[in-house]
Amino acid sequence: MFLLAACPVFASEQAAQWRVVSDKDGIRLEARRIPGERFDELRVTTSLKASPKTVADYLLGKYLDEKNKNISRTFIQRGPDMALWSDVLSTSVASDRCYSMRFERHALANGTMRVTFVSLDYAGRKPMPDCIALRARGEWIMTPTGAGTRLTYASLTDIGGSAPAFLVHRSLASAAVSSVRKVVAGSSGLALPRGIGD
Repeated sequence: MFLLAACPVFASEQAAQWRVVSDKDGIRLEARRIPGERFDELRVTTSLKASPKTVADYLLGKYLDEKNKNISRTFIQRGPDMALWSDVLSTSVASDRCYSMRFERHALANGTMRVTFVSLDYAGRKPMPDCIALRARGEWIMTPTGAGTRLTYASLTDIGGSAPAFLVHRSLASAAVSSVRKVVAGSSGLALPRGIGD
């Protein structure tokens, strides 16, 4: 579900160096190992013409409202600078994942905007007693440039369960890039790329 190179979200002297996973169509995906974590921390960077505020507004607004056939979402608290909600993620090949999530906007120096996110214990009664908790934390950083915004998304996610790590990493990497593509399109007033938001 999301880094400033000079100030990483999950700072650690033990953290491995970033390695480039892909760099295509103006979107760079990097990954690195974090001690004690099952999966890699991911970082995605790109540029767009929209302003940092426009991107932040989209993240706290339409981004959270977009329909996804695999997610049932219930908002608990909603405002222009903070949102708290609960999701049930269902697929045909794995157990349901249940989690609550908090988004929060922060205005930084020089027009930079930051939207942090962190998963919480599921708020409310779980729809299924065996629903597996998903853990995620990270941030979106929107840095102003002469042409618009430099967008950086960082995420450290553990989906829980016992799925093979290499399969999960591939899925998480694909989801991270898709999320960035969705934010770029949505913030720019463009139609979402095919396959995103289904």
